[in-house]
Amino acid sequence: MALKAGTPSDFSGSMAEAIQTAFNNHYPEVMGSAAPPPSKQMQLLFVAVAEGVINHLKAHPEAFKVKTTFNDGTLYDGTVEIS
Repeated sequence: MALKAGTPSDFSGSMAEAIQTAFNNHYPEVMGSAAPPPSKQMQLLFVAVAEGVINHLKAHPEAFKVKTTFNDGTLYDGTVEIS
């Protein structure tokens, strides 16, 4: 499955939705009250953050190092493709 930033019209199952869920989960412990009701402005923020994170990851695949050792002890490098 490719990374899905999400959009205001396609929010379900996206990184933006996961960010919103995390925000709502942590809000009470930090702010001492229930999280505010959803709004278009907050949804825009979650979508923008998710899109920025995914774009940054795509632009810097060299940041991910994959190394695998097989039974003969040989260490192999791999590459990561972010879609």
